[in-house]
Amino acid sequence: RVGYPAAAEGALQELVKAHPGNLWVGLALAENASVAKNEALSRKRYEELLAQHPDDRAVSLSCAEILNSIGTADAGKRAQAVLRPIMSVNGDNPLFQKNFGRASELAGDLPRAGEAFAEAAYLNGRAEDALNQLNALLKRNDITYIQRARIEARIAAITPEVMYMQRKKIKPQDL
Repeated sequence: RVGYPAAAEGALQELVKAHPGNLWVGLALAENASVAKNEALSRKRYEELLAQHPDDRAVSLSCAEILNSIGTADAGKRAQAVLRPIMSVNGDNPLFQKNFGRASELAGDLPRAGEAFAEAAYLNGRAEDALNQLNALLKRNDITYIQRARIEARIAAITPEVMYMQRKKIKPQDL
């Protein structure tokens, strides 16, 4: 991570020999390939890890972060596909929501990105910001009936909390 990927690769390969199949060494190798700007090798290593550990949150989040850093629509779509299967058990994780939002943004799914970014704001204690983002999403012309229903349900859930905080003059930094 600090800019010496060639040296890290050698050290990590030694660890692979000493601890074959170790998940954390595998993650470090995949990330190191990304640091070395070897996108193809990094993606190959992450795909292997995903095949071996399909429901592992650390593997999925790390892979999604690397894909998001690539910044292409293709990488965003793949990051969405990596994160979607673990959404039901990780939806309350702000880092997960942030990464899913970025992946959706790259993939061109801006309404879904907005939902994820609003949820990340809410999970980080910024309920009023989340409510504002969700209300702005409702004004978009490109949201589907299902997205509209999901957004309206989330607004209904957050509004009482925001109203309570406003009544009590509670600021996010006070939480």
